Amino acid sequence: MKIFFLIVFFLGSLIQSEIKLHEIDQLRSYSDPESKSIINNGVEFCNNFFDNNKNLVISDNKTFKNFFLCKFSKKRNRFYVYMLSQAKENELSIRETCIKIISNWSWISDHMDKNLKYQSKEYLAGFYVENIFNDRVLNFTNNISRDSLLINNEIDNLIIKNKDSFTENNQKNNKIIEEEINKIKRIYKKIISKSESDLDKIIKSELDRIVRYKIFINDIKSFKSYSCNWTPLKGLNPYIKKESYKEFENI
Repeated sequence: MKIFFLIVFFLGSLIQSEIKLHEIDQLRSYSDPESKSIINNGVEFCNNFFDNNKNLVISDNKTFKNFFLCKFSKKRNRFYVYMLSQAKENELSIRETCIKIISNWSWISDHMDKNLKYQSKEYLAGFYVENIFNDRVLNFTNNISRDSLLINNEIDNLIIKNKDSFTENNQKNNKIIEEEINKIKRIYKKIISKSESDLDKIIKSELDRIVRYKIFINDIKSFKSYSCNWTPLKGLNPYIKKESYKEFENI
């Protein structure tokens, strides 16, 4: 318990400082070895988001398969959202090709617009582990009847999922369920009131620093590969980098 309060105090004092996500994960594991990893949950949720929205990724070019991937680099302390294998359009430059591609996906391109800083990004919601219940990121509408139904469904799903863990001791089982009900009610109150915990503020601050977007572009005619790179809130004009593409180099 002492360790828990020490970590809470420590997190509170770090809201305005720079602490890496993997360091937060390590601190949280000290107080609760079963705590959810911020990084693992964030990466998994982000990849699931794009996997479930593959129909949003459309390309006229049939040479390459286009899809988004999410990856965290501990070495660089970067969280990347990137698209693989786009072919450069003949009549456009690398830069123009990249801007045209990313402009098709407003839920990504909007992140480059400093005027839209207030927007939350659904594919980054998995990092906010305090809003996760039964391995799901919760979101409420402030519609009492709809939200009540969602809460009841989540409790039912939890009971079904963990039915093998319950014992013949109904008093103990009821206590476990009661604790979970209180937990989801706390999440509900937090989301509806639009309040942010100290941990939320730290995670948001760190994501603002480390999120990067990248699209790989292959120039078939010159057998070269490039990447276009964006930083949130810095505009649509990308930083272009020549990449090593072994398949082309071998040719």
